[in-house]
Amino acid sequence: MIQLSHVSKSFGNGKNAVEDISLEIADGEIMVLLGTSGCGKTTTLRMINRLLEPSAGDIFVNGKNINAIPATDLRKGIGYVLQFHGLFPHYTVMENISTVPELLGWNKDKIKARCMELMEKLKLPPDTFAAEYPAALSGGQQQRVGLARALAADPPVLLMDEPFGALDPLTRTTVRKEFKSLDELHTKTVVLVTHDIEEAVELGDRICLMNEGRIQQLGAPADLLFQPANDFVRHFFDGQRLHLELSTLKIKDIWATLPDTRLPQAYQEIAATESCWNALAALSKQALIASWDNEVKAITGDGIMNGLHTFKKQ
Repeated sequence: MIQLSHVSKSFGNGKNAVEDISLEIADGEIMVLLGTSGCGKTTTLRMINRLLEPSAGDIFVNGKNINAIPATDLRKGIGYVLQFHGLFPHYTVMENISTVPELLGWNKDKIKARCMELMEKLKLPPDTFAAEYPAALSGGQQQRVGLARALAADPPVLLMDEPFGALDPLTRTTVRKEFKSLDELHTKTVVLVTHDIEEAVELGDRICLMNEGRIQQLGAPADLLFQPANDFVRHFFDGQRLHLELSTLKIKDIWATLPDTRLPQAYQEIAATESCWNALAALSKQALIASWDNEVKAITGDGIMNGLHTFKKQ
């Protein structure tokens, strides 16, 4: 677990970049730090692995105050992924991924096995990519190598600073989906910084929305969308609100409002845990049904939109 207690950071310009923030991040949780440029999210991230030192407050990782841990030792147990991959240009892909395990003194066979395992998981076939240098890779491939390097020593904590921000939109979507499906993440505590609202809602178990160095609201994506704590939170999502609400809301969340209508003769079954947004996309191809709580219902566009409106009134 990561805990920040009344943490502030000043760079000596008379204004705190981070102002008295406190939060706890549970083991295995993906916490997204979200906000506009200059809100303090990257500063907060960098204080967790002591790239920056807090001006006030305390930070704990697994119950230990990080000030009591030598910075180099702390960072060996924390994976770090940058927006611009940060790969060593004169190292091959295999050598880049091997960096931290070698520092930790792993034997060569163990390092090779771990590197090959991660390359396979991240769609970088070793026979094709192991001996390549970063300059020969696409942006998406470079970022996959950066992620593999951060995961190589199997750290319990993973910090990610705008990890997909330098990618083109199509590649960004693809790499984001691959990241979300990684079984490696199930046992890790992840702190991810982004200014991309859709990315935050898609990837985060919880979102910490920041403005001017302060936490505006901390909660699950649905909490921020449907129960905003203040006007800043409410207006922050306005530009993409309908899409985000439908992406966050699951079919099961509006189940009680879906009408009991005749089932279509030809249909595709969709999981009730699927998002309303994905259900609407699937409806453009064929009729849908879903099962939940021992019931089967037809899923229609009108049913979804009516369910959303009812849900927002609760």
